[in-house]
Amino acid sequence: MRSRLLHCAPHLAMLAVCVALYAGALRIDATAAGPDRLGPDVWPKAIIIVMGLVCLFETLKRAFFNPAPRPVPELRGNPDSGDEAAAITPPGSPRTLAAGAALIAGYVAAVTWLGFFLTSALFLAAFGFVGGFRRHGWNALVSLLGALVLFVIFTRVAYVSLPMGEGPFRQLSIWLMGMVGVH
Repeated sequence: MRSRLLHCAPHLAMLAVCVALYAGALRIDATAAGPDRLGPDVWPKAIIIVMGLVCLFETLKRAFFNPAPRPVPELRGNPDSGDEAAAITPPGSPRTLAAGAALIAGYVAAVTWLGFFLTSALFLAAFGFVGGFRRHGWNALVSLLGALVLFVIFTRVAYVSLPMGEGPFRQLSIWLMGMVGVH
């Protein structure tokens, strides 16, 4: 029983964080939006609810259907020998974590210059590569489609003003906005 509880602990902790965040989101003043418009409290609450549901799902899954964590297979071989399987950094390694953090910092630094769409597509492709996804054609397709879906959600559904970029990158953003019907 103790091992199951330990296995669920990170998700239970995040579920508690979700409850605290939702309590904070209840204090957002939504009276200025009016009855026909979404208020500033809708998106934070929606994201917190989805995050809480994911944590609850993962807790229940770990508690009842997957009680024991699987061991991570060890890499064999010499990374310097050119053996590609041995050269791959295992998931969860400090190098992978550092590379992911650097990509996030790079995203923040580049988004005002390259614009939301292009920066997001490059970030998704690089993040997949850092995470070990080596099917380059699929990686490019998923990255472009993912960035486009996020662009459409933010501009057409959430009405969020996104960074457009500078120079030719700004023109790309304006063209994309016209393609998805944002004026």
